[in-house]
Amino acid sequence: MYSFIVAILLAPIMVKAQVGVSGAQAPQSADYSPAEIANGTAFSNVSLIANENMQYNLVHRNSTNCTYYNAHRRREWRTLPPAARKCFTDAVTCLISMAPMRMTADEAPYYPGVRSRYDEYVATHINYTFNIHDTANFFAWHRAFIHFWEQDLRTLCGYDGFLPYWDWSLDAAAPQNSPLFVGDAYSMGSNGVFVANRSDTWLAAQNVTYPPGTGGGCVRSGPFVNYTVNLGPLDLPHAVNVQSPFRYNPRCLTRDLNPWFSQNYNTFTNLTHTMLDNIYISDFQATVQGYGSESNRFGIHGGGHWMGGGSMSDFHSSPSDPVFFLHHGQIDRIWTIWQNLDIYRRQNAIYGTSTLGNEPPSAEMTLDDMLPFGLVADDVRFGDVMDTFGGPFCYRYV
Repeated sequence: MYSFIVAILLAPIMVKAQVGVSGAQAPQSADYSPAEIANGTAFSNVSLIANENMQYNLVHRNSTNCTYYNAHRRREWRTLPPAARKCFTDAVTCLISMAPMRMTADEAPYYPGVRSRYDEYVATHINYTFNIHDTANFFAWHRAFIHFWEQDLRTLCGYDGFLPYWDWSLDAAAPQNSPLFVGDAYSMGSNGVFVANRSDTWLAAQNVTYPPGTGGGCVRSGPFVNYTVNLGPLDLPHAVNVQSPFRYNPRCLTRDLNPWFSQNYNTFTNLTHTMLDNIYISDFQATVQGYGSESNRFGIHGGGHWMGGGSMSDFHSSPSDPVFFLHHGQIDRIWTIWQNLDIYRRQNAIYGTSTLGNEPPSAEMTLDDMLPFGLVADDVRFGDVMDTFGGPFCYRYV
């Protein structure tokens, strides 16, 4: 076990090993050259260290039924065989066509736009938007949310794989050319139809002006070309007059893949500095989400949403685009790596309250607080969803 760490330390990329394994400090961005950070070498090396720490920790636990070797493996989309990709998208379209499961007859008038099991996920995200972003539970809530969705694909729709993730840092230069969006039957569908003659958009909340993307209209081809989005949008610049956040508003799935966001927020450089320059959970979760910094108004989380454009960029109803779940698989992967770089300090580290930016003010959250999942699932205890090898989970990223 230790020989693996020695090999890393003697490799051309010199890093400081992880606290939990060798007693040294976790790696820092200063351990790498700017070129190694920019080309992804640093992130790959950091991921190896985190993986070794994970294995060491699992071996030294008192007892667990979930091991490194029997854990489910979540893989990057482009590493899946074409047949596995299609099995995944077939299961997603199954969930889209399935009737609601948890919404009661008494609740139905309150959720007029919920027409499917898939919509129950979108409505739940809408309902809790201001209690799951810039909050202590941002990472944990979304970890459980995408887990429940993965389980539904498997138990309700016959999917025999696991949730893939989208490593958008590989596509940061031109996300519109990503293998995810080639638009064939083995992709996540195409970009949106190109809409010409658009002006730049100013977002007041972020004080950012950005150019139009490479699409803008309805998805042209692929598994979701006939998918009807029923809920949202609720946020500027997309929102229309809203009388109810759950109104029925049928329309096509739209995308506007935008390299301006990916090049500014989702490069290997952005990702690696986010990972290594924030040793406290308070700083890490703020940097990931783009809060508290004039120079990082979206973070890798917001950048991934706005890079997708269209349905993905609506703050409330972004799960309308199935790519949301692959994006949040990547966010969960990044949190998992960050946790495992200093596992004894970070595994259960939380900071903050249950309201966005603590507005309105609310109590500091604890690991005994219950996280609500509305139409998706029963509430879960915060502390039970902090570890991918504990609670309801048994998975790792490869």
